[in-house]
Parts: sequence; structure tokens; C-alpha cells
Amino acid sequence: MAIIKNGKIHGRIGNYVYRVLNGQEIIQSYPKSVKQRGGTLLESKNFGKISKQSSRIYRLVKDFALNGINVQLYTDMIRFFKRNFSSEHEIINDSRYDNWNEVPGFDRLVINSNIQPGSILTNYPDVTINDDTCQVQFPGFDVSKKPRRIIKTASHIAYGFTLIHYDFKSGMAQKISDFESERFSISKGFEAQSFDIPLNINEIPIEKGILLFAFGLRFFASSQSFGYLNSKEFNPSAISGIWYKR
Repeated sequence: MAIIKNGKIHGRIGNYVYRVLNGQEIIQSYPKSVKQRGGTLLESKNFGKISKQSSRIYRLVKDFALNGINVQLYTDMIRFFKRNFSSEHEIINDSRYDNWNEVPGFDRLVINSNIQPGSILTNYPDVTINDDTCQVQFPGFDVSKKPRRIIKTASHIAYGFTLIHYDFKSGMAQKISDFESERFSISKGFEAQSFDIPLNINEIPIEKGILLFAFGLRFFASSQSFGYLNSKEFNPSAISGIWYKR
């Protein structure tokens, strides 16, 4: 609909738009909307689905990593899920994933490029997933091994990990485990420890989907200090990988 204001027409009449530009009344063709068809529409739907999957997992990883993450991580996650779950290379028809099996490449996605846990720990956690349990062997920390980087103002260290499940059917991502250790004096360190995490949510067994394991180190000014010394510039966190069962 068009209106007349100060003797000039403003708005749309039919396939034309009337408006005033620099004091002059001009007429333009009304832009046509382009309807997506065929492959383009399918690609858009697939991208929307992959983006939604990635964002739900990404939010939980971001929360675990104290928000000190690379912006690039979200884009990398979308590419990974698109390549493996929505392309000619998708693994949903691969019989190797009749049981929990690690999907190659996700462990290369970087949470924070400024500092890696490998600069502090001698090893990364060893994670094994079978039918109903996630087994974690978390390495110890020994300051006498001379880690390459430590926050100078930190006197205590803790470690944590999270196990996240994504269910393709419900489209929900949930934390199965969100563990954080006690604080240890940096001068004394901590010993290696083993964990068995049952694969269930509210006592209901997890039968399929995606499992993601991430871990990180936390630093504190004292044994009783409030809050972390971690920041975006120093936040040693990493993703061990994801496992998939179809």
C-alpha cells in the first residue's frame, strides 16, 4: 500500500515501489523473492540441522571450558558434523559404528590455541568406551617434570572433565558427567586416577548417538580462593574425541 505525503507518493503500488531519494520522487521495480528449489533447499535444511546439532554440543563445551575458547571452534564443529553426518562421506551406514567407535579427526579440534594441556601434563587422558561404561585414565601432574607453562600467581591446581551425549532422535545434548577434582598444591602435584562413568541418563541406558569427552586444568591463587585464574589467554582445555554408535 502506498500513501501520499507532502504531495508525493510513498510505498508500493502493484509491482512498483514509489519513494523519495534526495528530494526526488523515484519509481523502482518491487524485488521478487527467490524460492529455493531442489538441491539448494535440501542443502539449506541439512545445514540448518547440522548447525543445530553443533550449537547444542558447542554450548556445553563452552560452559565446561569457562568460556575461554576459540571462536573458530564452532565453525570447525559444523564442518566436522557436515562431513561425517551429512555428506557422501557420512558414517551413518558404516557397520563399524554398530558399537561405540571413535570418529577420527575430532580430537584435532582446538578449544583454546593459546595454551594446550600437553604443555603441563605429561600425557593426555586415556578414554575407552564400551557398551555401558566410559573408562578414563587421568594422568598425574608433577611439577618436577618442569611443565612448559604455569600461571606464576597460581599456588593450586585442579583438573576436570565432561562427558556429553547427543541424541539424534530428540536433538538434545546433555552432560552425563561433569567432574572437577579437589585443589592440589602445585608443589606437590597429583597422582594418576581412574574413573568408570556409567553410560546412562537418569538411570536409562544410552544406546546410541554421540559421546564427546573434553578435559581441562583449573588454576587458583590459594586453596580457598574464590574463582579461577583461568582466562581466555590461559585456559588449558582440550577435546579427547567423539564416539558414535548408530
